[in-house]
Amino acid sequence: MEKTSVNHFFSDRVITFDQTFSDRNAALKTVADQLLKAGAVVPTFEKAIIAREQTYPTGLQLNDGIGVAIPHTDADQVIHDQIGFVSLKTPVEFRQMASATDVVSVNYLFVLALKTAHQQLDMLQKLMGLFADDTKMIAFRKITTADDFIHFMTEQGVL
Repeated sequence: MEKTSVNHFFSDRVITFDQTFSDRNAALKTVADQLLKAGAVVPTFEKAIIAREQTYPTGLQLNDGIGVAIPHTDADQVIHDQIGFVSLKTPVEFRQMASATDVVSVNYLFVLALKTAHQQLDMLQKLMGLFADDTKMIAFRKITTADDFIHFMTEQGVL
């Protein structure tokens, strides 16, 4: 039997590295499928997260040319808390948060499936704190396994 690493928000079933996608919707579809298979979301999650990303973009340009996106949608799409993570081998374009036209080449994707708006806000703040710390982000960029990812996120207090 395959070992599975899990904590409250992350499971190695929805943590992937060095992935390649044709565009942001393909990336979101894949993570939504993983979250659905993990039993974390309802079948309409994929459509909802793609629609919300179109209306409320979540791309963020960090220092050193790194881009992240933190897509999320309404809590009624969530069965239990889970965050999908993807490290992209080739960046995918997302629109910049709060912009109708600017784009960000995203290297890391955090797809939030959280049951309450309060949890979403709390997690967004924790992730933003991590992203703002250049030293922590240098260490983050060296992570290549789900176990190391979960350990790092726990150590940084994101979980």
